Amino acid sequence: MNIKLKTLVAALAMSALLPTLTQAEDKTAPTAAKPLTPQTIVTINGDAVSDLEVLAFNALQGNQNKLDSQQAQVQLLNQLVNTTLLAQAARKEGIDKLPQVGAALKMARIQVLAEAKVNDYFAKHPVSDEEIKAAYDKKFTKEALQEYKVSHILVKEEQEAKDIISSLEKGEDFHKLAKVHSLDSSKDAGGELGWVGRNQVVKPFGDAMSSLEKGKYSKTPVKSQFGWHIILVEDVRAQEPPPLDQVKEQFRAQLQQQQLAKLVTEMRNQAKVEVAGAEKPAEKAAPAPTPPAK
Repeated sequence: MNIKLKTLVAALAMSALLPTLTQAEDKTAPTAAKPLTPQTIVTINGDAVSDLEVLAFNALQGNQNKLDSQQAQVQLLNQLVNTTLLAQAARKEGIDKLPQVGAALKMARIQVLAEAKVNDYFAKHPVSDEEIKAAYDKKFTKEALQEYKVSHILVKEEQEAKDIISSLEKGEDFHKLAKVHSLDSSKDAGGELGWVGRNQVVKPFGDAMSSLEKGKYSKTPVKSQFGWHIILVEDVRAQEPPPLDQVKEQFRAQLQQQQLAKLVTEMRNQAKVEVAGAEKPAEKAAPAPTPPAK
């Protein structure tokens, strides 16, 4: 069949296909696991291809556009016909029996089934608006929205930090001391870190920073994994949280990932996984038999 004729046949087939595929797309959206009745769209050398298989093929190509035009559907069907012909040739020549091809087919099947399981799980365990609101409120607390215009001096030893604090008590300038003593890259700017939130810095630093009033510095050195800090809070301001509607889907995705991680952990705990060549735990030796009484 020449290309023009093939395109014509495809176009004729797709003119009837347009409502069928659109309906199939709509039917698969709410719940992935709901059984659907496939309808044959095209037969290629005796191999029937259904509307659901066409949609699956479209998804495997990474195509995100809806098949809402005849041109898009004709293009997809032609691509599917060509791909099917190549696959049929591969089977005829025994290529599907090659170990590496068999391995790829097995992994592709596993991937599709795993994704179907995930979709089915999310359909049966949807994240509620109440859960999203709770996660939103937990993240955007008054404390989390507080920002601090902060500077610091970082030194290696606690005693050096105490000596710098003594110099501050005597009225020496914080930023000048930072330029002389600090080990941090901010020393050239007088120790200035700009506006930061509590969650943007390591916990000991954040705890000390949030406990300071505007214009005050830490009277005792603050230890972190980087060394010893003297912290100065120069200003404080409160951020406005983003509107819930603007970040709702982000929270939904995060909560779904948490659900999925919990599900997989439960599966792993119940599964028997054996890695070839891995050292197995030593079995307990059987107790020695008791000698017969004389």
